[in-house]
Amino acid sequence: MGQDWRVRVWGVRGSAPRPEADYMKFGGNTVCTSLEYQEELIVLDAGSGLHALGNRVTADRFKRLHILLGHLHVDHIMGLFSFWPFYNPKAEIHLYGRAGFQKELGLLMGPPFWPQGFGDFSAKLYFHELYPKEVFGVGGLKGDTMEGNHPGGSLLYRLEASGKRLTYALDCEISPDNAYELEDFSCKSSLLIWDATFAPEDMRFGWGHSTWKQGIALGRKAQAERVLMTHYSQEYTDVFLSRQEHLAMETDSISSFAREGMVIQL
Repeated sequence: MGQDWRVRVWGVRGSAPRPEADYMKFGGNTVCTSLEYQEELIVLDAGSGLHALGNRVTADRFKRLHILLGHLHVDHIMGLFSFWPFYNPKAEIHLYGRAGFQKELGLLMGPPFWPQGFGDFSAKLYFHELYPKEVFGVGGLKGDTMEGNHPGGSLLYRLEASGKRLTYALDCEISPDNAYELEDFSCKSSLLIWDATFAPEDMRFGWGHSTWKQGIALGRKAQAERVLMTHYSQEYTDVFLSRQEHLAMETDSISSFAREGMVIQL
């Protein structure tokens, strides 16, 4: 793979999956995006889309898997329960999240909520607890974090190497208090993955989410090369999202709307 970055979309929804015909063009799984870098696989959030990713991963192809969790709301972790690489003794899996996430996640991944917990898996598991503004290494990339404006808190991630930068900013409501920090955090991103939960006319303040219009404005100020919208409301059908995508493209061609199966080469 050399220094190529391959970004693949596995899930695009927020809150809940929508496995129905009217939602299949963009996708019905909750958020999950992967980045292939050299022999490492970095996974951003573990929504229900992680199940399909897990079925296609082979331990022989990637030395390590890294799963970066923005927070522990169920739509961001539900894919962990059926992630088959946990049962592969050849797999080395690193999980990253906010300070305290290992204990909190362990309460869900095990009885009485699930038959097996992390102690029952045969893969080699490592947990990395992070704080906002912490710099860390992940799969040969430099990682940075930022606190998201979201009920209960969230982590935003920035990954960079060899002049390329990916910023992952889901579950964050942009406001006058964090706008400058978000601009600095996503400055000159090769790809900014943005929380487009709401259409502009549906924006609900205080819910911890944003709009595609805000994402375009941020991308312009941050001089991002491309802004990928995702984390759509579970209520938005393909017809509705297609209209929003058209409006966004008319506003600025910097933007695109994520679809399950989409691959972006950086």
